[in-house]
Order: sequence, then C-alpha cells, then structure tokens
Amino acid sequence: MRQNRNSRIQSRLVRLMISNWMLGWAVGFACAALVLASNMAGIRDLMLRSDLELQGLALLFGGFGMFFGGVVCATAVMLLPVDEESDRGGGTPAPVLLPAYVMARARASRG
Repeated sequence: MRQNRNSRIQSRLVRLMISNWMLGWAVGFACAALVLASNMAGIRDLMLRSDLELQGLALLFGGFGMFFGGVVCATAVMLLPVDEESDRGGGTPAPVLLPAYVMARARASRG
C-alpha cells in the first residue's frame, strides 16, 4: 500500500515538473521573441546580418528557454505545500543564530 502511494506521489511530482518546465520554456521563447521584435540593443540587426544566424537564434531561444524553464520549475517545486506533522526526513532543525546587541560607551578622545 505504501509503495503504491509513493509511486503516485512521484508520478504527480514528475508531471508537475514537466508541465512547469514546458510553461517556462514557452515564457522564455516569448521573451526571446520580444527581444528580437523590439530590436533591443540592435540585436535583431546583428543576428540577421550574421553568417551564423541560425546558431545565434538557437542560442538565444535555447538560453531563454532553459533559464525560464528552470526558474518556473524550481519555483513550482519550492511552493509545494508541506505537511508539518509528517516525518521531515530525520534530524533536528538547525538553531537560528541572532546577533547580540551590547550597549557600549564611547571613549573620550585623547587629544
């Protein structure tokens, strides 16, 4: 029973990651298209006049897609709800260290 529940949770997590990664790729492609459409910093003119136009476009769209896909996927995973009562995987939480403020007097100047 527990094995079946774990496999369902894993398959839902994989679907969540893949769908959010695809959404991020779509947003990245749209942003790359906006960069080209607005000719930001003359990048469209540079790319269209280059001998390596297809490679430049692949790098632009691939870079934007990978970046936005990773950000959207990671955000979706980090925003998953956590059940506080369930087992968190062992260990004790690390202590939070806070600064200690001390009142001190200023010394008189020597000269």
